Amino acid sequence: MAYPGNEDDGLELGEELKASDEAEEQLVLADEDESLPWLESDEYEEEGSFDWRLVSYAVIGLLVVGSLLSAIWWFTRDRAAIDVVPDGSTIAAPEGSYKQRPDDPGGMEVAGTGDQAFEVAEGKDTEGRIASNDGGGSDARPSIDRSQGEDSGNSGNAETANAVYVQIGAYGSRADAQTAWSSESTRYSVLSGMRHRIIEGDVSGSTVYRLQVIAGDRASADATCRAIRNAGGACYIR
Repeated sequence: MAYPGNEDDGLELGEELKASDEAEEQLVLADEDESLPWLESDEYEEEGSFDWRLVSYAVIGLLVVGSLLSAIWWFTRDRAAIDVVPDGSTIAAPEGSYKQRPDDPGGMEVAGTGDQAFEVAEGKDTEGRIASNDGGGSDARPSIDRSQGEDSGNSGNAETANAVYVQIGAYGSRADAQTAWSSESTRYSVLSGMRHRIIEGDVSGSTVYRLQVIAGDRASADATCRAIRNAGGACYIR
């Protein structure tokens, strides 16, 4: 059953509902599009923009390097500079041979020295000569130094035919040799009571005075030299 006026009321009600739905839909869309500030990220830099911070860092670095170079120059500027002028020339060679024989081959020879120590170490036997009373040399067979024998109570006045000599040193003077005998005879007990002699020798042009102990035979000489070596000394049998 239809009543007058009901159709128009229905149309108006439908339009109102439709308008309400559209308004609600727009409100929902507006809420979705609205951004929350605490959820927003930082603004992105525009791509291709120039970073002025790099320029500032580079300028600061150049200033630091320049300051260091200036400080180095300041502290070294007062030092005298060596003027080196390259001329491109070659070093001229000296005239004559660059190898020349020295005026004194082997070096300067000092009186009272020689190669006695080296010859003793190699076991060589050098020929000596007895010092005469006038200081001259002699080619006679070495014998007891009679003048030294008169000064020393341990030295005999004659030499036995079978005597064997144990050399314990060579010195630059007779006085040094005699002093050495006084010291060595006290140092080595085996030399106590034994005779000795000092003979003059020539080694490489230098005069030496050999201090030798007189042993009765070869066995006694070997025993004497062995005892000296065991005590830390040096000797060899002539």
